[in-house]
Amino acid sequence: MKVFLSWSGDKSHKIALAFSEWMPCVINAIDPWVSSKDIDRGSIWFGEIFEQLNDTSLGVVFVTRENQNKPWLLFEAGALSKGLSENRVCTVLVDLSVRDIESSSPLKHLNHTVLERDSIFELIKTINKKVDGKNVKESHLETAFSALWGDLEAKINTILRESPVEEINTRSDGDVLNDILDNVLTINKKVSKNSGHGKYVDPHHAEALLNRFLKMDLDRGDIEEALEDIVPGHWTGKKLRAIFGNEKDQ
Repeated sequence: MKVFLSWSGDKSHKIALAFSEWMPCVINAIDPWVSSKDIDRGSIWFGEIFEQLNDTSLGVVFVTRENQNKPWLLFEAGALSKGLSENRVCTVLVDLSVRDIESSSPLKHLNHTVLERDSIFELIKTINKKVDGKNVKESHLETAFSALWGDLEAKINTILRESPVEEINTRSDGDVLNDILDNVLTINKKVSKNSGHGKYVDPHHAEALLNRFLKMDLDRGDIEEALEDIVPGHWTGKKLRAIFGNEKDQ
C-alpha cells in the first residue's frame, strides 16, 4: 500500500525521510513515497503528483512553522484531500501545535499527529487499518512499534536539535476563542436548520466547549459572554457556580 508523504523545506524533508525509512519496519505492507523535489522551488510537477495519487491509499503531510502557509504544501494537501476518500489525509505537526494553525487553513480540519509516542502510534494504527488484507494484528503492531519507537525518536530528536528554530507568531487565546466560536456557530446553524431545533448547541457540545475554555484559563465573565448566544443561561450559570462559587469575579 502506497503512502504519500508530503513535505516542504529542509526540516520537513528530513522528518519525512525518517518516517519513510521507519514505517515499513512496523508495517511491512506499506510503501512510503517521498518526492525528491523541494516543492518550494516551484517545479511544475502536477502530473507526477496525480500519477502517484492513482495508487496512493493514504497521505501524510509534514507541517512545520516555516512551511504551514507555503502554497505548494497546501496544494499537495488539497490534491491529496480531493484524490483520496474516507478522510485518509493526516498531518504530522513537526514543531507547532494545532492551535497555531489558522481556522481558515486547508490543513485545519485534517487528522493531526504530533511528534509524541502515543500520537504517532495512533497514526500508525490508522495506516494499518487501511492496509487491505495485509494489516498487522493490533497486539503485534504494538509490539513492533514499541521495539522500534526508540530509533525513530532518536532521529526526530537529532533533526530537531540540529535544525534552526524558526519564529512564529503564536496565536492569542482571543484568536483561538474566536475560531472555536465561529466553528461551533457554523455547525450549530447547520444542525438547527436540518433538525428544526432551537439556537442552542447540544449539551455534550456545550460541556466540551466549557472544558476547552477552562483549559484556556478564561475567567468567569469571558466564559459567560462566549456562551451566552449558544448555551441556555441557566445551564451556564449552574456550571459556573459549581466551578467558581456563587460570587462572580470582580
